[in-house]
Amino acid sequence: MKIFISADIEGIAGVCAPEQCRAGNIEYEKARALMEQEVNAAIAGAFEAGATHVVVADSHGSMTNLRSAYLDPRAELIQSKPRPFSMVEGIDHQHFDGLFLIGYHSAAGEQGVLAHTINGAAFYRVTVNGLAMAEADLYSASALEHGTPLLLVSGDDKLQSWIEKRYPGVSYCCVKRAITTTSAQSLSPQSAQQQIHAAAFEAVNRLTTTANTLLKPPYHLQLEATKPVMADVFALIPGVEQLDARTVSYTASEMKTLISLLGAFSYLASTQS
Repeated sequence: MKIFISADIEGIAGVCAPEQCRAGNIEYEKARALMEQEVNAAIAGAFEAGATHVVVADSHGSMTNLRSAYLDPRAELIQSKPRPFSMVEGIDHQHFDGLFLIGYHSAAGEQGVLAHTINGAAFYRVTVNGLAMAEADLYSASALEHGTPLLLVSGDDKLQSWIEKRYPGVSYCCVKRAITTTSAQSLSPQSAQQQIHAAAFEAVNRLTTTANTLLKPPYHLQLEATKPVMADVFALIPGVEQLDARTVSYTASEMKTLISLLGAFSYLASTQS
């Protein structure tokens, strides 16, 4: 049994401030260690439930947060960028029986700790087929296109409500309560890790295979940028239509295409900041 883990940092217990998510300071170093520990808890739970192979995709920021020397040696690690499948890079390389999203967060324009979708500085709201998109929605849809169902998500209570509504039957491990965008009440690291370990074990043990029917192709993307100049730049890409000063749209037959496009948007936005 093979499990794919995509790991972010904003949904980790004890993480709630922007500086904890940016490299180059002591608070980030503490946060990345907490991220490693929660990922290791998920890896251990998966193996104890019968997994034979686990691949972890480091999926925050530069995607070089997880240090291989600190990761469970039974797992393989995907790092750095750019990556065509971004936060689920490698999901197409072999068959996986299930997907874990560890340390995830709410969507852009929604409540939750450090809520955003891919690029909080550039994307105010991202929708596909009329539905607001969290990263969990985009990447679980891409995984499902390759036959990998979503089994487990961890993060705050706002994302928990989102996942329970959209993906009935998927396990959720809530490690903190959102107070505001940059404050939270978290479990202790030890308690969060124990609960993730137990949730991972249970998710693999019962292996929910309910298909995600939230999104079906064709995928019609609408993105509202935080600044008009960013929408102007995004619209320079062939096939992207500008709907108004801040909104662009694009239609694709595969989720991978939208993920690659959003990655390109994010890079272009960095040139306008």
